[in-house]
Amino acid sequence: MPSNAELGCAVRRLRRARKLTIETLAFAADMHPTYLSGIERGRRNSTWDKITNLARALKISVGQLVESAEEEAEVARVSRDTRMRIQAERS
Repeated sequence: MPSNAELGCAVRRLRRARKLTIETLAFAADMHPTYLSGIERGRRNSTWDKITNLARALKISVGQLVESAEEEAEVARVSRDTRMRIQAERS
């Protein structure tokens, strides 16, 4: 299961791809822009209601939102592994 940070990265990427502001997406998802900003920064532990509202506002399924967050987790893992490998090679 993706972390809050990975979910937040996915929401931000999807929002930007749709050229939406935080305010516009927050309004469509029935939440305060500050709350949405916290989600995007991985600082909020969202309820299913909030996640469902976000998915609906982004015009995707909750499953697609979770898949996107899982992709963010994989990118983070590969990046972390690559950094560790490069550091080990330098030593």
